[in-house]
Order: sequence, then structure tokens, then C-alpha cells
Amino acid sequence: MRAIWQGLEELFGEIEAAFQKAKKDYPREVRCRLGCDDCCYALFDLSLAEAALIQKEFRRLPRKKRREIIRRLEKYEKEWQKKKPPLLTPFVLSTIKIRCPLLNDKRQCDLYHARPATCRLYGIPVEIDGETFVCGHSGFEPGKKYPTVIFAKVQERLSALSEKIAPDGGKLRVSLSAALRGTFPGVQFLSE
Repeated sequence: MRAIWQGLEELFGEIEAAFQKAKKDYPREVRCRLGCDDCCYALFDLSLAEAALIQKEFRRLPRKKRREIIRRLEKYEKEWQKKKPPLLTPFVLSTIKIRCPLLNDKRQCDLYHARPATCRLYGIPVEIDGETFVCGHSGFEPGKKYPTVIFAKVQERLSALSEKIAPDGGKLRVSLSAALRGTFPGVQFLSE
């Protein structure tokens, strides 16, 4: 598992560098700041490697904190069932706003250090399936060209790391609910 954690750390470091460069080059457009939680209402799924990291770090939290998160997770799951559209596309998902169960009442992420690539990239231009997405609070202008992170390349690296956890693990996508509850393929390897 050490190789997976190191691989995630390396990838997340590169994402952080890309984010900081965008923030330096486009300070008026990148408006992320402490207390802004728009990204914490966006829906996302996880690679198997990201799910394993979230589960590992979740288990390290004090019992009381884990119970708080599970209570928020139950609300999140009920809300998702109410809003779940019949057709899921990146655009449709981007229009659904549900509070992430990791967002606490202080508007901070309880697993910020283990947050997935999607959360780390939110706020700068990201291309998903040929379409560019940006935070609705950013100052990036529609139609104007900006340096853009190609999410497929990030997913390729996450898939390669996920393959080390379970057969065909690179093809799997895991819900945040499954990651927090520890109900995904390969979770048994976390104790090794």
C-alpha cells in the first residue's frame, strides 16, 4: 500500500502546483479562499485509490468525529435519492448541489488533507469529456482561453494506482458513501 500512498501524494503535489500556478497567473480569476465552500456542494465519485485513502484517514479520526460524519452522510444519501436524475452526465452532475458529508459546521473539510483530485482542482479550469468546467464563483470568462487541466490524464494516473489495489481496480468508480462506509472492492487490503 505504501506505493499507492506515495503515488497519491506525488499526484496531489502536482495538482497543488498546478493550482498555485493558476492562482499566481490569474489572481482575479481564482477566488478560492478559506471559508468558501462552493466545491463542497459539488457531486463527485472517486477512484479506488482515492476511496482507499479516504477510508484509511476516516478510520483514524476520533470516534465522535466519525459519528458526526456518518450522521451527515445519512442526510447526504437521502438528499441524493431525492435529486438523483435519470441520466447522469458531467454537466447534469455539476448542476446538482448537495452538501458533502465531510463539510463540518465551521465550513471546513474534516478530511481536507485526504481530499480527492476533484476537490483539489475545483476553482481552476478543468476539461472533462471535452468540456471545460470552472467554479461558478471564479472570474474565468466563458469563451476565453486559459491553461486547463485535462482531467482524463489525472484519472489515468489514479487508475494506475487503483490497479494495485484490486483486479480491474482502475476501471472502478467509488461513491463517497462507499468510501466512508468501507464498502468497496479492495478495502480489505487497507489493514495489511
